[in-house]
Amino acid sequence: MTKLINFNYLRPLYYFLLSMTDDELDDFYLNTDEGMKRVYGEAKAEFLRFGPVSQTRVIDTLEYVLASNTWLENWKKIIPQEVPLDDVDDKRKYVHDLFVSLAGREPNPDFDIDNVEITDAVGPEGLGLNK
Repeated sequence: MTKLINFNYLRPLYYFLLSMTDDELDDFYLNTDEGMKRVYGEAKAEFLRFGPVSQTRVIDTLEYVLASNTWLENWKKIIPQEVPLDDVDDKRKYVHDLFVSLAGREPNPDFDIDNVEITDAVGPEGLGLNK
């Protein structure tokens, strides 16, 4: 079965960052244990509000990035670019740890990267995260 890879499902994980003021963002530093813990915790809280299909699409997208070793090529799709977090020291570790935080398991090293469909389509009603 073909897995749908849609990076748009990752954006809602960062609602808390997108709602921060410029001053709050200036005071937030991701490359600390506290910063990472907050990002993963907030992303997990948002993720748990998603429906099962949306959760699967988030997990599949992150697992695809890890299995295909494309975290650098896809970085602008993984983190919202209006949030100045491009200074993440270890992007691979960030994606891995986000995956583990959300999925509760290690990525599957046998994830079939050839059996995916990459799309950026969003329907007229949005992503339908609760479906």
